[in-house]
This record gives sequence, C-alpha cells and structure tokens, in this order.
Amino acid sequence: MTDKKPTEILREEHENVLKKLDALEKVVSNLDKKAEISAELKELASFFKTDFWIHFAKEEEALFPEMENFIPREGGPTGIMLIEHEDLRATNEQIQGAVDEYLREIDNSKAREMIQEHGSHFIGLLREHINKEDSILFRMADMHLDRPQLDKIIKLFGDIEERYKRTQS
Repeated sequence: MTDKKPTEILREEHENVLKKLDALEKVVSNLDKKAEISAELKELASFFKTDFWIHFAKEEEALFPEMENFIPREGGPTGIMLIEHEDLRATNEQIQGAVDEYLREIDNSKAREMIQEHGSHFIGLLREHINKEDSILFRMADMHLDRPQLDKIIKLFGDIEERYKRTQS
C-alpha cells in the first residue's frame, strides 16, 4: 500500500503523459522527415495504444465510481470526463490507423494529413482534459473522499495494473 493519494498517483501519470504529448507534437510537425521521426512516432503510438489506457481504467473503474457517491455522473464532472475519454479513444484509433499506414508506405500524404489532423485534436483535447482533472476534479476528490474510499481506490489501482500486466505477457 502507498501513502500517496490516488489523485497524486494520477497527477504523476499526467506529468508523464504531458511529456509524451510534447514529443508527439514535435513528431507530428515533422512528418515530412520520416527517416528521423519514425522510431519515435512508433514508440509514441505504442504508448498511446497500450500503456496510456491503464490511466483511464484507473479513473473509470476506481476513482470516478467513488466520486459519484457525492456528485452525479449525468451532467457532472465525471460524466464530462467520460465523454472526453470516448472522444480520445475514437481519435486515438484514427491516429493508430494513420500511423500504421504512414510507417508502411514510402510516401502517403493522406496518412500524414490524418496524423496531423487527429493528432492535433488528440493533443489539444488531452491537455485540456488533464488540466480539468488536475485543477478541478482531483481537488473535489481530495476534499470529499474519506480514508476507506481512498484505500479502496488504491487497491483497485493495483488490481488494474495487475490485470494489465497479465494481458501484456
């Protein structure tokens, strides 16, 4: 068990994601330099295809349900975050397909356009999303969640990470 609050863990994960978004933004603006950026693009696409979604699972399966004991999902902040999660998932699927195409083919301007279009949306939305969670949602959680709820969330975080490790092996 950790002494950290669930929101501290999620904020640390956000810091890592923001660094990945900065890198993705640089790569997306240099798609014409395929030889130089392909390895990094592949690594970033892999992160946003797999590891990144553990974070959403922690929020959706552990934090949000506990918060919904004191705020409604419908019309509330967790409901809005879930809508944004769905938008990010759909956009990520578009990016993944375009990246696969881009990496496979010698010169595919359509794939580059798709990566730029969907990548820009993904980067902007995710930065805004993280800001809302860090500055609003997590503060609400810190104010209202009690020790048993925090312990339950931390345990669920561990279960989610274990489940992910099993699917990766």
